[in-house]
Order: sequence, then C-alpha cells, then structure tokens
Amino acid sequence: MFVLPPPPTSTKNALPGLLPKRKGHDNLAPVPEDQEFVNAPPEFADRARDEIHKRLLGTRIRKNSTTESHSSRLSQNRDRQSRPDSDTLSLATTSTNGSSVFSTSGHTTATGSTGSTGFSGLTSTSSAASFIGYIDKPRSVSLQDALPKTFYDMYASDLLLDPHNLLCNGRPKFTKRELLDWDLNDIRSLLIVERLRPEWGYQFPVIEFDTTSITTSSSSAKTPVPQFRFQLLPLDSPDDMIIRCLVESDLYLEANLDYEFKLTSARYTVSAARKRHEQLVGRHEPVMRLSKPEWRNIIENYLLNIAVEAQCRFDFKRHCAEYKKWKQQQALVKKPDMPPPSTIPQRKREPSLLRKTLLKNTAIKSTSSTPEETLPTAANTAFKNPNFKVSLTKDEKSMLWSQCQSQVYLRLGLDWTPDRV
Repeated sequence: MFVLPPPPTSTKNALPGLLPKRKGHDNLAPVPEDQEFVNAPPEFADRARDEIHKRLLGTRIRKNSTTESHSSRLSQNRDRQSRPDSDTLSLATTSTNGSSVFSTSGHTTATGSTGSTGFSGLTSTSSAASFIGYIDKPRSVSLQDALPKTFYDMYASDLLLDPHNLLCNGRPKFTKRELLDWDLNDIRSLLIVERLRPEWGYQFPVIEFDTTSITTSSSSAKTPVPQFRFQLLPLDSPDDMIIRCLVESDLYLEANLDYEFKLTSARYTVSAARKRHEQLVGRHEPVMRLSKPEWRNIIENYLLNIAVEAQCRFDFKRHCAEYKKWKQQQALVKKPDMPPPSTIPQRKREPSLLRKTLLKNTAIKSTSSTPEETLPTAANTAFKNPNFKVSLTKDEKSMLWSQCQSQVYLRLGLDWTPDRV
C-alpha cells in the first residue's frame, strides 16, 4: 500500500510551467506569484469533465461485469491491481479548500474493495443462511436421551425419604401399575415437559425410537410402532390449557377412547387439583402457579383414570364373549323329558280314579312327543341352527361391567365405586 505525499501548499510546485505561460499570454492579466489560487483554462476544465465521464462510465460497466461470476471478479481485481500508476490517475475538480487541482483516483482500491466486499458479503450471507437452516431444522434425539434422568423434583420429599418405597429408577412404587400398556403410556407421560431445554435449541426435537427392539409375531400382521413426541405444559398454565393438553396427548392412543370420556376425565382431574391447590395456598388464583409435584400429580392422575377405563373396557369385552359362549352352550344342553310341574300330582293317601286317569294321559303324551318339542324356545332354536348367535340383555351387560370394575379396583387397591354401563 502506497501513501501519497500531502498536497503542495503552493501552486508553483503543483503546476510547473503553467504559471509562466499564463503570465506570458497577451490577453490575460498577470497574476502575482504570491497568490495561492489558480483558475484552470476552459479547455482544461472541459477535458477534465470528459475524462471523468469516461472513467465513471467504464467503472460502472466493469462493476456490472464483476457480479456475473466469482472467478472473473477475482481475476479482474488482480489485473487492476497490477496496472501501472499512470492508469490510476484521474482528473478531478478542485477541492473545497482549493488546495489541489489533480488527485490520485481510488478507482483500483474502490473496485478491489467492492469485489472483496461482495465476496465477503456472499460468504457471510451463506454462513447466515446455513446457521438459520441449522436452527430451523429440528434436531433428533433418542428416546433414552429424551426421558428425564432424575425425578426428585417431581414428587414430595416425604415420598422419597423411604428407600423401600422407591423403584430402581428413583420413582415411588405407586408409579408402577399392573394395567394394560401402562409402561408405554407412562413413558409418554414423562415426555410432557414444563419448559424447553437449552440443549434443544429451545425447540422440540424429533424423538427417534429404535424399532429393532420390537419383536414381531410370526403372523403376517406387523406390530404397530408406538408414537412418541414432546408436549409443553408450563407450570403457570390456565385450566383450559391443561385440559386441552391432556385430552390431545398420546396417552392410551391405541385404546381409542372416546373424546367425551377423555374430556370429562381431564376436567375432573383439573378440578380436584384446583381444590387441593387452594387448600395449600389458602386463596383462590385465577391461574394456578403449580409446583412441580402438583404439576406431575395432575398428569399421573389423568393417566390413571384413562388407564383404568381402558383396562375395564378390555376386560368387559372378554367377559362378554365368554358369557355369550356359556349361554350358547347352555342352550344346546338336552333337557330331560319331564312333565310340567303343574301336572305332577301331590302325594295323598287315597288317590282318586280321576287323578290316576290324568297321570296315565300325561305319560302317553310325553312318550309320543319328540325331544325337540320338550326343549325351550331358545334351546330348540339352537338345536335346529348350530350357528345361532346369543345376545346379552342390558341387565347382563350392566352386571358384567360392574364385575370388571370391581375386580380392577380391588387389584389396584382403589376405593372407587363401580358404576353402571
């Protein structure tokens, strides 16, 4: 990089030979030598203006051509930098302080800086685009990394003091239930988080599940792959948001529970949690500011409600099928050929002649009738049609449903009251 000397303070050194010619001209008045300002002749001004226009026009054309490709821009920059200093000189108008008439143009430097600026701009733009794409692209984590590693903040301290009441993972024993698909849906409940983690980039990553761990059956039907996803439920969520999060979760997705039941269960769970929270804080809050154990208790209570319902419905379908099979077998049983109870005479000491005649006629009718006629209507129908389907009455279904609920409640140690269908 070359540094130009400061402009001369006198016009004698700046324009040698110009001042004597000006003094020797007949039509121009002589200019004293001590005067520091010189006016250029008109032909010099016109020539300088034309030269400036040419230089500027050429610079614009070269700038437009340099944007076409990066390789041509770099080669042009090297060519411009290797030109002699005579090509970099340009005429310019006098400065505001009138210190000089000619100056060295920054054409080469400006062009080179423009090219380098454009290259650095493209580099920074591509880097920014790649960084934005890195942020926008959702990350992926394994299911093992997605689950929490510790649970000490999810439960009250008095539940964690006794190590005999804890599982091997540090959770209380009541978090393990002998219910249908409990482990799968308990994992899903642990994916409901109260905040985003910084290592996720403050957005939910995609959970990858290793499907090789699923053992497929020998039949042609494939084992369905369970779904796992994160859900956000802050500690200071309104009641409606808590209810919506619970209903729209993947908890017991495979059970196909109806929406109305899930909505009713979620509302009941949140209402009970609000009562306990108001008793704890001693005041009513429009929006509950839950602690972590209260927050986790809402999720686990809702999970238990729908898990018990799914188990009862599964058992109810199985018991109904077994009861229908039993009724069909009872209908096919052949009844003994006995007369109606009203025709059987009571024992008396001296039977009358009329009674003897009735007994004789009844015996003749029973021997002459076919076995199909002596069966009841349902049994007779089943005897004629072996594919006869037996249906259950409403009372029988209500009885079976209450039995299923009682058995599940008793097995889990719940003091719930069975209801009717």
